[in-house]
Amino acid sequence: MIDLKSIPVTKEDLDRYEVENLFHSWSYQPAKSPMRVVSTKGTRFTNEEGRTFLDFSSCFVSHNIGHQDPRVLDALTEQAKKLCSFAPNFSTRPRATLAKMVAEITPGDLSRTFFCLSGTEANEAAIKICHQYTGRRKIISRYSSYHGGTSTSMTLSSGDPRSWAQVPGGVERLSVPLPYCYRCMFGQKYPECDLRCVTYIDQVIELEGGGDKVAGILFEPVTGANGIIVPPAEYFPRLREICDKWGVLMIADEVMTGFGRTGKWFAMDHWNVVPDIMTMAKGITAAYMPMGATVVRKHIGDRFKEQFFSHGATYAGHALACATAIRVVRIYQEDNLIENAAKMGKYLLEKALELKDKHPSVGDVRGLGLFVGLELVKNKKTREPLIPVAAKIRPESNPKVEVGKRLVELGMIAMAANPSNIVAMAPPLIITKGEIDEGIGIMDKALEVADAHAEK
Repeated sequence: MIDLKSIPVTKEDLDRYEVENLFHSWSYQPAKSPMRVVSTKGTRFTNEEGRTFLDFSSCFVSHNIGHQDPRVLDALTEQAKKLCSFAPNFSTRPRATLAKMVAEITPGDLSRTFFCLSGTEANEAAIKICHQYTGRRKIISRYSSYHGGTSTSMTLSSGDPRSWAQVPGGVERLSVPLPYCYRCMFGQKYPECDLRCVTYIDQVIELEGGGDKVAGILFEPVTGANGIIVPPAEYFPRLREICDKWGVLMIADEVMTGFGRTGKWFAMDHWNVVPDIMTMAKGITAAYMPMGATVVRKHIGDRFKEQFFSHGATYAGHALACATAIRVVRIYQEDNLIENAAKMGKYLLEKALELKDKHPSVGDVRGLGLFVGLELVKNKKTREPLIPVAAKIRPESNPKVEVGKRLVELGMIAMAANPSNIVAMAPPLIITKGEIDEGIGIMDKALEVADAHAEK
């Protein structure tokens, strides 16, 4: 072993470590190092060559309040001076305070929270709670969903090609279609369909044993990495009725959509529907610290006063993360960022629709708040996808990824490496109209790469 103080850190050395000593997420391991980021500020980041880029995706839809906000850095630093972490069977002021804040901002009587370190951990906790509360095993999830990279979360990520390598575990999964009107799996059109995607769930529950066997349904209110799919207005109210009919728990995965992303505190607020369990991460600390949370309705939380809660973690309610989250959540309110997300999101959607009219490769545009997607096609009339489902995990050339590379060349990042045909735009909630114009201008040029693969 070498002297750990003498590890060289030249650019060439760091590039080599990236290639030889790291696993890179969701990818064939690279032959060369990715671009190295050295600093960030607001909606921008800078690489080691000194070039500045526009962050039009909040990294992974996580840096909601922008980068390096000094108020968060101060709060984090002040907490670190007093207490970074402690055993979770003791109380800390940040954890108790944050738990009350979450109860205040979440819909309805969601009121008891388990804090963890990520979105996938939050979903794992949600499924455990669902199983323990109902005593049932089966969980419904929707095709083309993504709920995280750990075992149960990945098992429930139905139809995401990244899940194909996963040995199913932790849950008995049932899969149902999304409310994906652009590509309805039932071959119907909204609203004449009478929401077949919802009535189908009712039938699945009955055929799978009803309330005696089916524990819950896990869903993203607005499907994220796999499509930015916004459901019709009636979808969740009707799903709530079906779940109540059978005693099946609704589990809303708000890891991406939470904390103002869609122009409301949480996406479920758009439909005035209260889920039984809600999961969150990303925006809770705006990625200044790793954190996730699982919050349940009062009657579910109260059950575990008499029933043993069989879950836990060493870093459950990490004090430094909780203190960071407290400051971030207050900033959403102080700076009117949720209102800005609604206003700027409307403008972003309008500008995105202009791209659809201009580019033959853009088949559909949809979104809610600052969460807007462009679906890429080979043919607008037939809606043939630009890439197949398996393209994410195949080594062949991928024209959508080429769009992402072109965006970087032009000075911006957006979500173009996700599994679906969507290029997602999800800038920080602090985004301005001028920055949206800048981002749309860059996207306009990058889409020429996709147009080359589309039928004119």
